[in-house]
This record gives sequence, structure tokens and C-alpha cells, in this order.
Amino acid sequence: MFKNYFKISVRSLVRQKFFSIINISGLSLGLAACLLIMLYITNELSYDNFHKDVDRVYRIANNQSGQYTPARLGAQSKMDFPEIEEVVRLSGPYDQTFKVNNQIFKEQEGFSADSTFHKIFTVKFVEGNPDKALTEPNSIVLTEGLASKLFPKQEAYGQLVAVNGNSLKVTGVVADPPKNTHFHYNFIESFPHESWITVGNWTGNNFFTYAKLVAGATPESVEAKYPDFVAKYVGPDLVKYTGHTNYEEYLAEGGRQGTFTLKPMKDLHLYYPHMALGSQGNINNVYIFSAVAVFILLIASINFMNLSTARSAARSKEVGMRKVLGSRRNQLVYQFLVESMMISVLAMILSMGLASLVLGGFNELANRNFSYTDLLAPSTLLLLFGLVLVVGLLAGSYPAFYLSGFNPLRALKGENKAGGGNVFLRKGLVAFQFAISIFLIISTMIVFSQLRFMGQQKLGFQPEQIMVVKNTGLLREKLSAFKNQLLQKPNIESLTLTNQYVSSSIADWGYSTMEDNPRHFNLMNMFTTDDFLETMGLQLVEGRFYSNELASDSAVAVINESAKKELGFENVIGKKVSRGDGEDYTIIGVVKDFNYESLKRSIEPLILRRMFEDGRMEADWYGGNYLSLKVTGNFGETVKQVESEWNAMVQDEPFDFVFLDDSFNSLYEEERRFGKLFTVSSGLAIAIACLGLFALAAFTLERRRKEIAVRKVIGASVKSLTMLVVSDFTKLVAIGSLIAIPTGYWIMQDWLATFAYQININNPLLFLIPVILVTVIAWLTVGFQSVKTATSNPVKALRSE
Repeated sequence: MFKNYFKISVRSLVRQKFFSIINISGLSLGLAACLLIMLYITNELSYDNFHKDVDRVYRIANNQSGQYTPARLGAQSKMDFPEIEEVVRLSGPYDQTFKVNNQIFKEQEGFSADSTFHKIFTVKFVEGNPDKALTEPNSIVLTEGLASKLFPKQEAYGQLVAVNGNSLKVTGVVADPPKNTHFHYNFIESFPHESWITVGNWTGNNFFTYAKLVAGATPESVEAKYPDFVAKYVGPDLVKYTGHTNYEEYLAEGGRQGTFTLKPMKDLHLYYPHMALGSQGNINNVYIFSAVAVFILLIASINFMNLSTARSAARSKEVGMRKVLGSRRNQLVYQFLVESMMISVLAMILSMGLASLVLGGFNELANRNFSYTDLLAPSTLLLLFGLVLVVGLLAGSYPAFYLSGFNPLRALKGENKAGGGNVFLRKGLVAFQFAISIFLIISTMIVFSQLRFMGQQKLGFQPEQIMVVKNTGLLREKLSAFKNQLLQKPNIESLTLTNQYVSSSIADWGYSTMEDNPRHFNLMNMFTTDDFLETMGLQLVEGRFYSNELASDSAVAVINESAKKELGFENVIGKKVSRGDGEDYTIIGVVKDFNYESLKRSIEPLILRRMFEDGRMEADWYGGNYLSLKVTGNFGETVKQVESEWNAMVQDEPFDFVFLDDSFNSLYEEERRFGKLFTVSSGLAIAIACLGLFALAAFTLERRRKEIAVRKVIGASVKSLTMLVVSDFTKLVAIGSLIAIPTGYWIMQDWLATFAYQININNPLLFLIPVILVTVIAWLTVGFQSVKTATSNPVKALRSE
């Protein structure tokens, strides 16, 4: 019986070539897009799942979402909490300069870690003993990729390598970490010495801490103990800084009660991207792309259903003849379902070829490295076949039951026309397609409007004029000469030395007010020389900036407007803040708020402290690693001049720099990539909808060919005949817009909520333009065939009457 169904299905598809090509093309495009989107989504959801016991590994967050924690937190937590099996501390990421056999290599993604690193993260050691690899100072573990680069054709284990002038021993080589991890590294160093990470106060947050719980322990049980833990260990340091008698008094007088929380490591990439030590994802993007994939499949399926039911009149006599000859309804249903599944399977095969052809472009667009092996993976094929099965059955079920229900006598008389219910369903499905198309265009416009808004947003200074030279801490005694040489260049107006640069990760430090009831605050902390204000082009709104010519300015600070608001002083000039142990600083100025981080975050309270001209921040503590230059004129020429001066003064360290506008733009790379992927997906969905609309219009006009001919004979113009058909589809666009506009507004408002600075989506043009665009597309798609039919000779349509 199945063999018979198959033969008849093949004949039907060959006989109805136009119908078959449209359906197979639409479904194949939809399945190819869904296949690639599935690869992207499954990859996003797979992050860190390769780690052993990943369900027991957590990142310890400071309060609810702070990524930096005290150095002593991990070890003390393990001692106090039996629920914690193991901990590891990480510091980084940072760049290092390697020197091997007089060759210089600048490598990124380096970290320092405890010797328990391999007990938390699943690491495959190719060379070396994992239990001993990071136990000694001056030890380093390399990935296979870096090891083969530094020591080609020889064993790296046991070799000595110069890293930033220090001699380190390679104590292990590990397999390159998979791409789908929130923590990507090229090398892991041991901490220089234990006192560097254990001595210090509990309010200094400089490390990432991970904990592995014992089997059966819950993160809630650990989190419940942290308030008392904070009171016992962190509290004394807070009391020392704030001047309170005890921690309870500190809390009673308005102090913030701190705690620590546990975030599942497998959730960091998507749910806590700011805590990821590498690639950052977004769970909302996963939801959105999942919805787009569903929309694409729905549009392709709607095309299938609409075209099948639109052809009902043409197949009514076939159904009637089969019933007269003894076919039962269930046999007819099976016949039509086999046809549907055949179209779906053919579309699946074609979709694999299409996906293979565009895989390279998709990888570039999505910043992924999928291969043909991923397309042919059993899990991918199984998922694709499941989609085909669902689409084939769902898209073919309604036409199958509808066509098999024809009355045989009426069918043979040619009286079975598309019934009212069928027409309403078909129009409803077309309206839904229009709704999806309008929604996708609305979303695309809002995404790119937001990205353009962030690119055009005033930061409070001119980032394109600021060039940052990195690693200037290596200059030390040559630093003054280097700066003097640069200031003689005509294109360099001014320069400033800092411990960090805006748009990079700036750490927060704890400060307390110096009043009868001291209050504790975490302020973003930067050290700068006194030319920072001029170089960055910042505006001073109160007081003055510190000066390196005044010895008394060694204990002063300048804050931004957000910090003034946070501190709560109406007259903040002259007020003091303290780091404890006599580290007191007088506020002498307030600068106008400027964006020093991503525009996804609001401007946080910032304190600027004086750095000495030689790069010292305090006593013998050097931190002048970045020299920011205000550049005018020919930027390319200036870069070459600065590089020349650098090479003349620094050996074994490649020249490294960045312009701040490029640095800020890199912060939005994920959003730009999302926008491009979303646009391509949306365009494809609309193209599939147009394909179905084109075919549906052809069938509709074919059915109304005699009606149009009669109207033309009695004097109807081509314009009126065209508008007769086009107006029907225009009404469906209007219905679709009523669904799409409120849905798009609600969903995109939720997406924009993740940005501190966002566009105003109450602009009517954001919603009116997509409706107009879809209307024009519908007019062009339907109008072309309408004009063709209206201009044809009416005699050909009426000759049989």
C-alpha cells in the first residue's frame, strides 16, 4: 500500500511542478535557516557542560552579582563550610610577553591560579603532573597550541621561558580548552608567592573564586551561612575603616550588610555574562533566535497549508473519483500525508546542501567555528529529522483531512469550492504571516537603532582622539624621557599616565566617610597623573583637580557627579573618605559624569586618585601601565612615531596600543553580531513569506480568472481589477499589524531593559515604517500577478462558457 502511496505522490508532485517547487523551496530555506540557528543555540546552551561534576561547581559572587572577591574567601570558606569540597582562585586575564630563543611572542588570555585548578575545571594534561603543576612559584602551564608555538618540534615540559623578564618553568602542557567555555585561557601561572594572595584585608576584591560542593550539598545551604561568615571575617575590617565599635553597630547605623552568593558555572555564559572570563552570551538572544526559528518554520508551514487548501478545487474531482472507486477516507488521509512527508524529506535533503553552502558565511557572522561534521552529527540529524516529521505532519494534516472530506458526488460535479471556513482559515494564516514579518522588521529596526544610538552617544570626551599605549610600567626609569619625547611630537597635545584606561575593567575599592556615623561605599577607583583632566577633555564642575607640583596633594581625591550623589554630601568639597589605617583622602574636586564603561551600564561612582609622574601609586607600589595620548592630525603617522620611540627604549616587548573609540566599539561586538544575525534571519523569514504569497496569489487569481474576465468585458479597468485583488491582501496586512505592533513593543521593551542607555521606542515611525514596508512588499508580490491576469485576453478565460 505504501508503495502505491509513494507512486501516486511522485506523480502528483511532478504534475504540479509550480506547487512542488514553491513548497520544497520554501521549506528547504526554512529548514536550512533553522538548522544553522539550532547549531548556534545548542552551542550557546552547551557552554561548560564538558566539565566533570559541572552541576556541583559554582562561582562565588560578591553579594548578588559582583565578580571580584577577597583573596582569602575561598580558603576560609572551605575550612568553615563542610559543604565545600574544593576551591580555586583565579586572577586575570592579562597579556604576557614570552621570550624563547631570542624570539618574542605576545600572548593573551593568561591567568594565575591555585594548584587546585585542575580539581575544579576539567583539564586534560598532555605533559606534567596535574597535582604538582602549580604548586611552586614561577611555574607555568601552557596549552598545546601555545606550547607548539613556543617550542616547535620539541617537548615543552621542563623548559624555561622568560615571561615579562621573569624566568618561569613549564610544569605542564594541557589540551586547548573547548570553544564552548566561559573561561578560555592560553596559559596558567602559579601565584608568585602565597603572601601575595593571603595577606590583606577582607574588603579588597581582586580575585575570582570558584567552589565545588560535595555531592548532595545545595548552594542555598552555603549561601545561608555567608551573612554570619561576613560578620565574622569581613566585619572587623569594615569596623576598622568606618570607626564603629562593632559590626552590629555598623549595620544599625545604616551600613550595608554584605554576603556572598553562588552562581552555577554552567549559567555564567548566558545568565551572568559580566562574570564570564571570555566569550559572553545572552539568554535573551537565545530566546529570540529560538522564536525566529519557530517563526521561520511557521511561515514555511503556513505556505504549505495555504497552497494545499488553495488547490482544493483542482483536486476535488480526483478525491471524488477515488471515493467512488472505493477508497476510504483514512486511505486518502494517508495518501496526502505521504505527499506532505515526501515534500518535507526532499526539503530536508536540499536544506542540508544549502546549510553547507552558507556555513562559512554563517560562521563569520556568528563568530563561531562550525564545521560540516557539526551539520552531520547524529544529534543534529536527529533534531532535523524531528523537525521534518513535525512540519510534515502538522503542515500536511489540515489539507489531508480537508481534502479527504469532500462529498464524492459534489466533487465529480465540480461543486466543491473552497468553503467559507477554509477561506477564513487561509486568510487568517496569511494575516499571521504578515504579523510575523512586521514583528521581525520592527525588532530589527529597534536593534539597529539601539546600536546606532550607542555608537553616537556622547561619552563626555572624544574617544577617537585618545590613543592608549600599553605596558608603560616596563619603562620605569625611562618613563620620563619617553613622555618628553612624545610631547615634542606636533600631533600629541597632552598625555596622562594611569593604572587603567577607560573602557577597560576598572576595579572598585571600599571607602568610608569620615563622620560621626561613618558610611561605607564601593567606588570605582583609578589612579591618574594631574594631566588626566586635560588629556581626556573632562569638565570640572566643582573645586579643582590635583597637581603633581603640590606635595600636599598626595592625600587628595577627585570624584565624579555619581560619586557625589552616592556619598550624599551637599557640599562635598573638603569632605574626607578613608581606606582605613590612616589612609584618608580629602575630596578637592568633582568632574562631570563621563562614560568610562560600556553604555549597557549606567555611570557608576568613580574616585580619581593621584599617581606620581614616575608611575608610583603609593610608596613603592607602581601601577602606571597605561599612557593615554591626546592625538590630533594624522593618526597613522603619530602611531608610527610613538612606536619608533617605544622600540628605541624598550627591548623584548612589542609595541601595543589601542584607540579608545575602537576599545569602546569592541564592548558592543556581541550586540552588533546579534543585530546582523537577526537581520539575516528576519530577511529570510520575509523572503519565505513572499514566496508563499506569490504562489497563493497565483492560485487565487487562477480561481478568479473567469470573474476577472467578466468584469473586464463589462468595462472594468486594469487598475480597478488589480486593486480588487490587492485590497484583500492589504486588509490582511492591517490585521497582522494589529497583532505585531503591541507584541513587538512589549518584547523589544524587555530587550532594551538590559541597556542603561536606550532609545525611546515610543517613536511611531519605528512601527509605521515596517507596516508600510510589508504593505509595499505585498502589493509588489500580488500586484505583479494581478496586472498580468487583468491584462490578459478575457476571451481565453470565457471561451468555454
